Amino acid sequence: MTPYYRDDAVTLYHGDCLDAMRSMDDESVDIVVTSPPYNMGLTPGGNGRGTYKHTTQKARRFADGYGQHDDAMPQAEYDAWQREVLAECWRVSRLAVFYNHRPRVEHGILRDPLGNDFGIPLRQRIIWNRGTGIDVNLRQFCTRGEDIFFFAKPAMSLASHAMSGMGDVWDLGIEYGVKGHPAPFPVSLPIRCIQATGAQSVLDPFCGSGTTLRAASDLHIKGVGVDNHPPYLDLAISRLSQQALDFGGAA
Repeated sequence: MTPYYRDDAVTLYHGDCLDAMRSMDDESVDIVVTSPPYNMGLTPGGNGRGTYKHTTQKARRFADGYGQHDDAMPQAEYDAWQREVLAECWRVSRLAVFYNHRPRVEHGILRDPLGNDFGIPLRQRIIWNRGTGIDVNLRQFCTRGEDIFFFAKPAMSLASHAMSGMGDVWDLGIEYGVKGHPAPFPVSLPIRCIQATGAQSVLDPFCGSGTTLRAASDLHIKGVGVDNHPPYLDLAISRLSQQALDFGGAA
């Protein structure tokens, strides 16, 4: 694939994430840090379990999906796609895959992402505490935590005991400063993943607004990003041009 953008640290590609990863060699990056579309456009509907409906989600920030992706795939199709993505992430990573997703309450029952059937070995579930929020109904408590699924290769070990001390609950809050994308995660999330593993290269196959690539640039390591929506890639490039932040220690 021809790069959409390249500088000394970062390479961005415009295209399908699976096509991009299939062009990469085995273990060609140290880690993957990514957050795919959550399929929020497909919501529970009808009177029974297993019934869904496509919704425009009026007055919600996900109303238009993610650029060219409407975020409303049939659930079985979405799960199969994500398992295929994870298999490629696992193949191209040398150390680990950090996969940010969230649980949902559907028809009154909790459903974990992909039904907890990922197809690759899960070492740990880290909770990203977003710290705020309110639910749209009174049937359950607001979901303030999102999952960071940590899939690690057998040889992977943390960079130090201090990194282990970050624990499995990360109080990172919500990213408010990035406009033009409906759901950016804070730059402190990929910063932690990179520093904790000592990675010298990182891939984000759903790079969106470029948060993972910004973290790579600020830490002076190699970053590779893929997205199929040019406005997001342009937003990522704009963020890369901003003054670098100082991350001397674990975020």
